[in-house]
Amino acid sequence: MKVTGFGEVLWDDFPSGKVLGGAPLNVLVRLQSLGVDCSIISRRGDDADGEELLRQIQSKNVNTDLLQCCSEQATSLVKVKLDAGGSASYEIVYPCAWDRIEVEEKALKRVAESDAFIYGSLATRDEVSRKTLDKLVEQAKFKIFDVNLRKPFYDTDRLLEAMKKADIVKLNDDELYELSAVYGSKYNSIEQNISFLAKLAGVDTMCVTLGSHGAALYQDGKLYRHSGFRVKVADTVGSGDSFLAGLTYKLLNHADPQEAVTFACALGALVAAHHGATPEISLREIESFMNPA
Repeated sequence: MKVTGFGEVLWDDFPSGKVLGGAPLNVLVRLQSLGVDCSIISRRGDDADGEELLRQIQSKNVNTDLLQCCSEQATSLVKVKLDAGGSASYEIVYPCAWDRIEVEEKALKRVAESDAFIYGSLATRDEVSRKTLDKLVEQAKFKIFDVNLRKPFYDTDRLLEAMKKADIVKLNDDELYELSAVYGSKYNSIEQNISFLAKLAGVDTMCVTLGSHGAALYQDGKLYRHSGFRVKVADTVGSGDSFLAGLTYKLLNHADPQEAVTFACALGALVAAHHGATPEISLREIESFMNPA
């Protein structure tokens, strides 16, 4: 299986130190640990942070042949603040290297050859990377769009257009309610708003994460739910990204939708129980967590 991701690669700067991050990269690192051939399309700075970022991505066995180097902009550094419950907020500098991702022939080829192409909304904040993404999406046979609202870096009209191009859309419950209201929904429930947004965007598959309460997966007019797994939360950084990796892994392997959302919830919960976005978690650990002896 071959998956390619596009978007931000960065350092999450915690009070305790810097940790490799970026939503699309987090998804790929988790997929790679499940045995998927993963490649990231992004851009780093020509600086010490960029060199270390390259080294660490390579150590995760994610292909870096499509990671560009930028002499004009620095490697992205994001200040992370955690509240008492481990929920994160982010201070994202603009511009940075991944705002300037350029179109390359080898990237177009890789996307065309991939079983899935994963991208998020944050990397569309700058026109350069946005135009590159538009060209890459044209080559993709299966498109997974991760809505990742980070104020002030999004435009709701542009988000709807991006959703319309996708085969799967993933967002969290706050993002669902915010966007549904903007687009004119009169509904109050999760289920009604998922159906509303999926139909508006013309998307057959939409997944909404519900924090500690699990997730809901809408596929071909049916709704599948899992109420979540109880863990002691260390921090929520990367939990949603690993959830998306788990969901992608199962759906690309033609798993039953209920099995897919259950597995994804388990993986997201296990990541929340660890510090950082990409702790090492084996397939055996996930299965044991889901079905303890």
